[in-house]
Amino acid sequence: MHQSILLAASWAAFTAAHGHLKSWTIDGTTYPSFDPLYDGGPEFNPKRIEYGFPKIKTDIGPGVNPLTDVRNLSIACRWRPLAEPKLTAVARAGSKVTFQWLDWFSNHKGPVYTYMGELPASGKIEDIKFFKIDEIAYDPATKTWGSDVLMKNNQSVTATIPSDIKPGTYVIRHEIIALHGAMNDNYKTKISGAQFYPQCAQVKVTGEGTATPAGNTFPGTYTWDEPGILINAFYMPNEYKSPGGPVYKPAKELPLKGSQPIVNETGVLTGEEGAKYIAARIKSDTKWENGVHNNEAGHPGGGGCIWEVGKTPKEATCSSTNVKNVGPYKGWAQPKGSPDYVNDVQSSGINKGFGGAITYLFDPTAPRWEERAAKGEKPFDIAALRALPKTASK
Repeated sequence: MHQSILLAASWAAFTAAHGHLKSWTIDGTTYPSFDPLYDGGPEFNPKRIEYGFPKIKTDIGPGVNPLTDVRNLSIACRWRPLAEPKLTAVARAGSKVTFQWLDWFSNHKGPVYTYMGELPASGKIEDIKFFKIDEIAYDPATKTWGSDVLMKNNQSVTATIPSDIKPGTYVIRHEIIALHGAMNDNYKTKISGAQFYPQCAQVKVTGEGTATPAGNTFPGTYTWDEPGILINAFYMPNEYKSPGGPVYKPAKELPLKGSQPIVNETGVLTGEEGAKYIAARIKSDTKWENGVHNNEAGHPGGGGCIWEVGKTPKEATCSSTNVKNVGPYKGWAQPKGSPDYVNDVQSSGINKGFGGAITYLFDPTAPRWEERAAKGEKPFDIAALRALPKTASK
């Protein structure tokens, strides 16, 4: 999604399109997430359990933007360079972790995954062998994605730390993969159009387990053109092959050991510093709320497309923030009045008129999926996709 669309929103809604976590609740204790707009200094540098970046960012920069290249070192924990956590959460093996996201766009459909990996002696994220502990991918019976489940549950999902893993310091990697533009591949640079939103936190796990699940590194776990990443999610497939391997299941479930940890420091700012922190956020939120955006008539502001009922995607009415650059906003859109369109409008109000449009940002000469579908191409037929001649994008 283009930056111009994002500038229309308040901070809460702004992060929805290029979103991040609001908080982590680990074994009953809630910790604030690293805020890419305010945390990291120099004005505010609160202690966090999460990996962030070391310098304050005055633009959206790496803070809320998604990743698109699975070979990038940042695919592990979103940001680079990383600032190591100043706090470590504490959790019993077998306890729950709830991930609370800020608002999420309903058209950013895709799976939700959670991984864990023991922190190695090197302390390097890229050396961690991550194993998957939870996934909410795609249910063909109900045609719902993990992101749909998250939205229905007040923008949150919950995973369980395996009860049998050995005690130690681990990194939890939580991620949404947005597939709304995943079909927009660039096979010259080997990048799909999928958007990755990973975040990582450090946790000390207690218990009496001995298991050391096998895992894989990030980068190294995903490939750009595997079926779960290079896919047209709007086909509503009868099956979905999740990237990242299977979810680890303990051979034998062990009971929770001991009482819920008592945590004295969670990273919440208090006193004068806390008051300044809140005031700064309110001021910034007001600034974002004053931004202009498209209304339902599709007036210029945020850009996007309206697809009237009965029309084809090529007949979508599109508008652009920058009248000198109207092309990028022409693409796929949700029918006006459809559940996705209505949900988008109601979720935050910032993308009225946007209607779930997908912009073609990678290779404008690549064959469009509308053209591929017209030829009877199946969404997982990568060989056929590669064999198609390039045609001009309409």
